[in-house]
Amino acid sequence: MPVPPHVDAGSADGAEQVRWWQKIFTLNEIAGDTYETVPIGSGLPRLYGGQVAAQSLLAAAATVGSDHVAHSLHTSFLYAGDDARAVSYEVNRVRDSRSMSTRVVIARQHGRMLATSIASFHTAPSGDAPPPIDHEWRPTQTEPVQPLPGPDALPSRWTSLSDRYGNDLPDGVPRRWPIDLRYVDHTPWSDSAAPPRNRLWLKAIDYPRHIASADPAAVAFATDLPMFEPVYFPTGIAWRDMVGHITLAGSTLDHSVWFHRPAHVDDWLLLEQFAPIAHGYRAFCRAELRSRSGQLMVSIAQEMVFIAPRTHRPDAPAERKVTRRDDPT
Repeated sequence: MPVPPHVDAGSADGAEQVRWWQKIFTLNEIAGDTYETVPIGSGLPRLYGGQVAAQSLLAAAATVGSDHVAHSLHTSFLYAGDDARAVSYEVNRVRDSRSMSTRVVIARQHGRMLATSIASFHTAPSGDAPPPIDHEWRPTQTEPVQPLPGPDALPSRWTSLSDRYGNDLPDGVPRRWPIDLRYVDHTPWSDSAAPPRNRLWLKAIDYPRHIASADPAAVAFATDLPMFEPVYFPTGIAWRDMVGHITLAGSTLDHSVWFHRPAHVDDWLLLEQFAPIAHGYRAFCRAELRSRSGQLMVSIAQEMVFIAPRTHRPDAPAERKVTRRDDPT
């Protein structure tokens, strides 16, 4: 049963959440297999990549049968977009077989290509088909894991940010967000060094689940925002400096999502993140999205790139090398 929405002072109320999701999930067909969205300001300094990925999936889903479920989405981001302008999505039907459909989606804004996505859909065999292979193995834990508190025992992202910064939130941090995030192991703005891993609960409030592929689209939207965070945990770089592009300016190169089981994001799901490597101004983070009972629902992977900010601070370090305790170098 979905958990009732938790609304903090200063965050968007339920009615505003509904309006937000309706704008994000409404695609208007302007030509054959071409769709356009209504602009919506997020409070971020540019168009949110998770929104582009989610809308690309929705556009692709509009061209397949209702019995085809999304099983993967791979979005490559090419240029930054403007959330004050409409985005169009051109769907190319590259494959339709008995069980698989594949779509390539191009996101454009004022004629400029912003992103390309490959969305794949699957229909499971029926009738006298042999039984499927069905198993799930959890990875072997090599480090101690703290007990997992439930989401109700943790502050929301907005509450935690307000406690840390009050009214002095860093520039580029949205004052409202349609996803409730609750950090378990490490709060990004604690500004203390930590291993490059984290667990957090997430939930999308009042999104329109009746729309085709709404659940995987909500997953793509929800998982993009926090994926970069574990990358900088070992460095000790302050969160304000990271999101404000003071030390380094970061950007997502691609966002990949594999949908193993139907994931309903109107109930709490646990995101387990691990960023195994950052090197040469690029970084990689992978994650698993699990149900309350621990079932693996979704796998996520993301690569980021970092550059020197346009106005580089003279006293900012030129390089940050992190040495593990078990690394003899």
